[in-house]
Amino acid sequence: MQPFVLKRERELLMKFFRILILTLAAVLFCAGAAAEVRFDETLSAFPVKTEEGTWAENGPIPFTEEDQREGLLEIWFGRVNVCDCFVIRCNGETMMVDGGTLGHRGATQVLLDKLGITEVDYLFNTHHHDDHIEAQEYLVRKEMLNAGVFLTPYERDYNVDRQKKMQATVDSRGIPYRTMYHGDTIMLGGEDGALLQFFRWTGSTNANYSSMMCKVTYKERSVFLMADVTGKAQKALAAEQLDTIPWDADIFKLGHHGYSRQDATLLEAISPDLCVVTNSKTGAAESIRQLEREKLEYRTTPAGTIYARTDGGEEWVYTQDKSYLNK
Repeated sequence: MQPFVLKRERELLMKFFRILILTLAAVLFCAGAAAEVRFDETLSAFPVKTEEGTWAENGPIPFTEEDQREGLLEIWFGRVNVCDCFVIRCNGETMMVDGGTLGHRGATQVLLDKLGITEVDYLFNTHHHDDHIEAQEYLVRKEMLNAGVFLTPYERDYNVDRQKKMQATVDSRGIPYRTMYHGDTIMLGGEDGALLQFFRWTGSTNANYSSMMCKVTYKERSVFLMADVTGKAQKALAAEQLDTIPWDADIFKLGHHGYSRQDATLLEAISPDLCVVTNSKTGAAESIRQLEREKLEYRTTPAGTIYARTDGGEEWVYTQDKSYLNK
């Protein structure tokens, strides 16, 4: 009987070690996946020259410089009134998301000028509303901005005036027009860069409801851009695609400028450490009350451009620049 007892003991011991290893792996995975998103007063949102004439480590390098810092995901949420205007950079490649209204193109241009941007690899428009597409179209048409490719949720010849105008403009500049569909992906910054995943609810022809969302993932860190998806569309997504879209993200750009509260189920699924509201505290009062009830940290872009960066590890650092509010 002794050999059998020893064999049984060995089996129990091996089972114990397997459970211990799996438990430790799970703990390490959770620890690695947890993010710290911290505000850093020493961080600059825009490039700063040192006395030696080099670019300060506590800020970005201008887009005009050939030597970019590798191994960073950087995002600027621009101060462009109550509009969406974002710049994303990883490993030297850049995507601009939306751009604001024609009337606020000056603020968009200030953001691009301060970063030294005259060309982007991807120009992405989430939908054809004026506060997302007009400044993009103007800057491209006036040859103040060039792009490697134009990304849109609409097929060519989509019968909406602003979209047709944008199509004509990118065609005139020789910029390829690419329709993005639900589930499409691109890599920003090469194989070792950021994964961009595009999602769209097609249950309505309403431009806000069907605007294109984007999740940006770099190693362990991520951002979810909700475009103008809100209300009915968020509820439908929570009911239909809670398990098919990777909602969880460290930073969450609220849907439709935070005009109305976000769906509670989706907000819980995203579980953000920082929320970005492209609206004033008054305009987004309902959403801000919701965020405060949930004890979620938030910043509003009318108070200044928000700059966040990460090396994909355990943390994000971010700041908010108010230096050009009156310029």
